[in-house]
Amino acid sequence: MSDLAWEVRDDQVPFKNQYVSIAIILLNVAMFLLQITDPSGRMLIELAFVPESFFRSEELWTIFTSMFMHADITHIFFNMLFFYVVADDTENALGHGFFAFTYFASGIFATLLHAGFTLVAPVALDIPLVGASGAIAGLIAVYGLLFPQRRLNVLLGFYFVRMSAKKYVIVFALMQLVFGFLLWGSSATAYFAHLGGLIAGGICGLAYRSMNKHHEQGYYSTW
Repeated sequence: MSDLAWEVRDDQVPFKNQYVSIAIILLNVAMFLLQITDPSGRMLIELAFVPESFFRSEELWTIFTSMFMHADITHIFFNMLFFYVVADDTENALGHGFFAFTYFASGIFATLLHAGFTLVAPVALDIPLVGASGAIAGLIAVYGLLFPQRRLNVLLGFYFVRMSAKKYVIVFALMQLVFGFLLWGSSATAYFAHLGGLIAGGICGLAYRSMNKHHEQGYYSTW
């Protein structure tokens, strides 16, 4: 991720009850441990997403596997730390099943948007893409929709700024858009993947909020 945020006050939602979140963290860590014990580096190469291969209909499984691969320990540490901040609340609110759907849908759409943009700016067409950032960006969007007034301490550059979750999502989205255009091809960060995750997560969050509202009004007999 391009910055870091954490809650000003503990929300008291027990992370130990968020089974999908725990499984995602464990799977990411397990994959990273396997990755670093592979001296040839073939595992990272074979499971990373490469847009050029995707457009040739090759190695399509990497749309999924690339979400569990990370470039180095700093990459996975900050991704999992950020995931930990937003995952407990979002899984507790969405429920285990819809949370899992949102996470993976966000990650997949993030990868596809990144791939689509390489057709416009092909400098990154053959550059491997790895990381959970796109999927986590989707959870950030859901977090901002469901807990808009939650206060966060946000690290922007070298400074800490306190802001609402709603404002943070807006700032985060603008950063991805601006840096995505300014640094395309010259940065190791896939900004448009983050943006794709935000879009997918936002759609899932709005769908959940709409369905939940209808349920509360009695439009649905079961949920």
